[in-house]
Amino acid sequence: MSTWHAVRPCWTEADEFDVEIIVREKRATEGLTRLERVLVARGLTERQVPGVEIARIVGVSPRTVWRWRSEGFRQAA
Repeated sequence: MSTWHAVRPCWTEADEFDVEIIVREKRATEGLTRLERVLVARGLTERQVPGVEIARIVGVSPRTVWRWRSEGFRQAA
């Protein structure tokens, strides 16, 4: 992770409790940090949720979900 990314809270902070609830209930939310979006997408992927549904839940385009999956979630997070 670059220094630019490291100093921005949206790339480094995540509320694990919120992430867990969103993955479990599969409900759309607003105001997630980038890291939380990636973590939710990762959790939903593990539960075999389709990419289009993941995109709706985390508020990104289906292409973004496809890109995260192709890059590997470790690099995206």
